[in-house]
Amino acid sequence: MISRAELRTLVDIDDLRSLLGAGTARRERVSRSYATSVASRKGFPDPLIDHPRLRLWRRIDVEAWLDSNRPGWRAG
Repeated sequence: MISRAELRTLVDIDDLRSLLGAGTARRERVSRSYATSVASRKGFPDPLIDHPRLRLWRRIDVEAWLDSNRPGWRAG
């Protein structure tokens, strides 16, 4: 069971697009297909919810992955 508070901390594919684009000069979103390919890579956190039309990840897990794999993403 997921609490309401935890639901607020989950990241969907659009949030992931924004996070992946955060390290770019203009902080633009990356494409949905690119975000999907990143999310499918070995080592990327498993989604907490994995449904054919919706995947949700814990923000803390995604940010930890970005820290390890995309240095400087927070500085964008």
